[in-house]
Amino acid sequence: MNMLSVSTSAKHPSAALYLEKSGENDSDCRGVILFKRDESGRPHSVSLGALVDEVLDEAGLSVSDIDAFAVDIGPGSFTGVRIGVSFVNALAYSENKLVFAVPSLAALRNLASDEAKVCVMLDARNSNGYAAAYENGECILEPCACTQSEIMERFFDAELIGDAFDPETECDAALVILEALRTAEYAVSAAVPLYLRPSQAERMRKE
Repeated sequence: MNMLSVSTSAKHPSAALYLEKSGENDSDCRGVILFKRDESGRPHSVSLGALVDEVLDEAGLSVSDIDAFAVDIGPGSFTGVRIGVSFVNALAYSENKLVFAVPSLAALRNLASDEAKVCVMLDARNSNGYAAAYENGECILEPCACTQSEIMERFFDAELIGDAFDPETECDAALVILEALRTAEYAVSAAVPLYLRPSQAERMRKE
């Protein structure tokens, strides 16, 4: 299966392509991931199409050669998530293919081993966060909005991943592919952004 993935929830947008290569027998099958990230500071809406073109050109493929698409649905940048989800939904609709809708927190857990107890948390500012936790490959805390202190107290014994702990850590399209390959449960006809709390504009209106 050839899978094209994008991630736009973090500061730097990225695109990745999973190519399933096969040899003379099934035991020779191996996955190859081509990856591109844009660190120019250009808006995600400007750079995303070029990133996708780059990975497809490197593989010598076109969009019609893609068997499935994957996208980072957040949490993260409200605008970034909308850009990525809309972009991938349009491609999948035009090609009549499925989308793997992958939460950014789930994608980030692939930085740890499957056997580890892992807490993933993104910094939502003002001591708030978005968090999820996993143990032995299973989700033990569904993605949620939280305060950073409550999560760190609850999961003090876990491996800690995310920009709440390391500002240089961010979700990317290669991690989205690794997570999408874990389970068919992410496969949908169209992705929907995962918003765990109202946007800043919505909160300001209520105030």
